[in-house]
Amino acid sequence: MRAFTLDSFETAPGYRDDLPVPSAGADELLVRVRASSVNPADAAIASGMLKGMAEYDFPVTLGRDFAGVVEDSGPDVGGYGPGDAVYGLVLHANPTVHDGSWADYAVIPEGSVSRKPESVAIATAGAAPVAGLVAVAAFDALELAPGDVVFVIGAAGGVGSFFVQLAASAGAHVIAPALPEDAEYLHDLGVSEIIERDSDVAAEVRERFPEGVDGLLDLVSFTPDTSVLKEGGRLASPLGAAGEGPGRVNLMASGTTANLERLGRLLETGALRVHIQDTYPLEQAGTALQRLTGSHTQGKVALAIA
Repeated sequence: MRAFTLDSFETAPGYRDDLPVPSAGADELLVRVRASSVNPADAAIASGMLKGMAEYDFPVTLGRDFAGVVEDSGPDVGGYGPGDAVYGLVLHANPTVHDGSWADYAVIPEGSVSRKPESVAIATAGAAPVAGLVAVAAFDALELAPGDVVFVIGAAGGVGSFFVQLAASAGAHVIAPALPEDAEYLHDLGVSEIIERDSDVAAEVRERFPEGVDGLLDLVSFTPDTSVLKEGGRLASPLGAAGEGPGRVNLMASGTTANLERLGRLLETGALRVHIQDTYPLEQAGTALQRLTGSHTQGKVALAIA
């Protein structure tokens, strides 16, 4: 089986074609992976950042997102069978850091998949789960109402591009710092106001909105600047940087079947569009990883597995 793995903390992750095909457990599916994408979690796993939080069981297959077709299922699986198109995400540690989706096959618990909506392309489904689920969690956490002002730092990336669409659809006024080349892209997603990214962004927000903004989604900062928030404003972060207390929410992707079904409906109706900037074959997963971490992107960097 082909896969892209991290084989030790002393070596860079790489492509290999000599791994055995795994077998599904009693409540698991063996999925023939067709599509995936790159997320910051993949870079964190590849760099060894999680070794203080969970044990690495080498070789570690990288990749969280997946879309594919069920090849086999365990005896306790009741909802899926061979040939079913499914999508979802692989837990970063279950309980060790070992399984991933950047491979020909992945073993997935039944409770961590959903049927791929028929009208959604497999590449789209493979790029959506992690970023889409974090964006939906952020949307729920910030409780946006029509007319609310929400400030999004990192709006051009995967999570940001999904969240902006949800916030704009809810009638929120979305503002975001950005590079000039991102302006058209962000306006198309639903951003109402753009602030030059190289300026004093927080000061500009306070000048435009002296009473503060209703919500802040900061996707990049480990110390978010809460001075832009009005009293009682809400802050969400996927980096564990939101702090504690009312209106402070630290986000994560919860890949339950129910959450994936909700995301699937948003994709199927067109309420969420997935912008894929670049697609790489599995053999070039290392380049895809560098593309995400080493340069500016709009939307998602995808992998075509099969």
